[in-house]
Amino acid sequence: MSFAEWQALGKKLYGDDPRKWEFRCVRCGNVQSHASVTARNPQIGHVWRWISYACEGRHTDGVGCDWSLGGLFRIHTREVVDDGQEPAPVFLFAAEPMSDKLTG
Repeated sequence: MSFAEWQALGKKLYGDDPRKWEFRCVRCGNVQSHASVTARNPQIGHVWRWISYACEGRHTDGVGCDWSLGGLFRIHTREVVDDGQEPAPVFLFAAEPMSDKLTG
């Protein structure tokens, strides 16, 4: 999926404010958004680098798990490509059905 398609899908599902976009951890199912993470952990700071890539449990005790899509195991089903860059794995949006196959 292209970065532009991914952004368009996020806007379609949640509106124009990416802070409200919700992602589902592929391992534990934790649903997280910029708004929910900063509400639970106000001192966390900038979450844009990891919100669609790593589970909140890596940063907030007692929430989710410690999974990140940057490891050896590839259990994710979506990768986003931006202007000829290498595909980047991302969590599915929480409003999407789970998929059992990798989608571009």
